[in-house]
Amino acid sequence: MLRLFTRVAVVCDHTMLQDAHALRGMLEAFGLQVDFYFFLQKRQILDFFSQPLNYAYTVIFCHGSGKTAEDMHLRLEVVDQKDGDYDTPEGWDRVVVELTPAKIVEYVQNREGTLLSTACSSGRKPLAEAFLKSGYQSYIAPVHPDDPTKEIDVDIDSSLVFFTSFFYYLMDGVDRDDSTTSYTEQEAAEKAAQLDPHFQHGTKTFQRYTAVEEKI
Repeated sequence: MLRLFTRVAVVCDHTMLQDAHALRGMLEAFGLQVDFYFFLQKRQILDFFSQPLNYAYTVIFCHGSGKTAEDMHLRLEVVDQKDGDYDTPEGWDRVVVELTPAKIVEYVQNREGTLLSTACSSGRKPLAEAFLKSGYQSYIAPVHPDDPTKEIDVDIDSSLVFFTSFFYYLMDGVDRDDSTTSYTEQEAAEKAAQLDPHFQHGTKTFQRYTAVEEKI
């Protein structure tokens, strides 16, 4: 169960800005304190994931791909300064930051709380284990419901439904008249995943990993 005004981070690149804003509005309506990070430059990603920021929950909006354990990744589209001079208007190029398991180990440090991801196939075990090793206590992301090693596309509307419902259940019993129920994080994730059981690319793709269960 969450408390009112618990700090939550919502992060995204330009490809999913609208969707990230939609979730931000819902979480603020629930009474959570949302810090919004819109990644425009590569160094913003590196700064965010290397600094010890105190968030109970972090939701990352981005895409994902990759077939093997080595090349599966979360994909963020930003710009970077090829000459290293961040004060000059020239020399900026579009770049793609791919958070593979190896790059997560390199870039993502000093984390805590729970990370949730929209990225397609980002719930596969090598990515989950890498994020848990970075310090997150739990990780929730989409994985193929029948074969967790395969890639799967996830519907963004379903992702928004899952996240909204997940936080709704976590907030049950908090400042709600006549509410007598409260849910653990695992219970909230399970209930949110069951909202559209017949849609292969929907909420049922989301799986929760924990550092304890993965023995990390």
